[in-house]
Amino acid sequence: MSKPRSYWGQFAAKPEDLRILEQRPDVIPMSKGEMYLAACSNILRHDYGFVAATDAETPRDANGDWIPLFTYPCIEYVSQFDLRQKRVFEWGAGASTLYMMARAKSVTSIESDSNWFERMTKLKATNVEIILDTTDSFPYQIRKAEGLYDVIIIDSADYRFDCATEAIKKLIPGGMIILDNSDWYPKSAAELKNSGLIQVDFSGFKVTESHTSTTSVFLHREFNFATTISSQPAYCLGSKRTISDSDRAYATQVVANK
Repeated sequence: MSKPRSYWGQFAAKPEDLRILEQRPDVIPMSKGEMYLAACSNILRHDYGFVAATDAETPRDANGDWIPLFTYPCIEYVSQFDLRQKRVFEWGAGASTLYMMARAKSVTSIESDSNWFERMTKLKATNVEIILDTTDSFPYQIRKAEGLYDVIIIDSADYRFDCATEAIKKLIPGGMIILDNSDWYPKSAAELKNSGLIQVDFSGFKVTESHTSTTSVFLHREFNFATTISSQPAYCLGSKRTISDSDRAYATQVVANK
């Protein structure tokens, strides 16, 4: 669906114009702060697809593609990386499974809800394995997996501290662990950080939710995933697509000196 036409504008009205402007139904008097707030809401609505996805109660982006229930800043960070040769393990199947299966080499997901397991099994691709475990052995399923993982996601309904402890042992050098709702699980976050991983917190809004929260990424100190773009960071949604004059001049000078 195409975007509706936008009529936002800023008027520096002269005193004699006020009476005319007040009679126009398409002009709403507001402060600069209110106008900027409307602009920010417009980005969330259209560029992120927040309203349509939330109305449908389905975590998708503006293109209708699946996104994990991480904060938007975390999704944009993770989406920069080339995961085509990466192995992913996660506790808690869901939108993150569908997001990762389109990007990663393989995804192994452990799920504790039998009804959700059945639903996800119907949606998964051939590079995804979903294992049902409704017992207290849930966090220890990763021990049965061969080798180490490049990306480990902790987003289960329970056992997050135990999952964090197990994740540390199965993370490949240079890999990352993602802990969702890390602000709700400070002990789990501390366990990961105290193991020597670098903690990066991404706080902000999530699709289908009306409050902010935090998704944390824990990077091995050798982390150096290749990106799908020529430079990092990528432009975020709703940003100004520009580059500073100083960086442009420097880039030109470097090319000239080669």
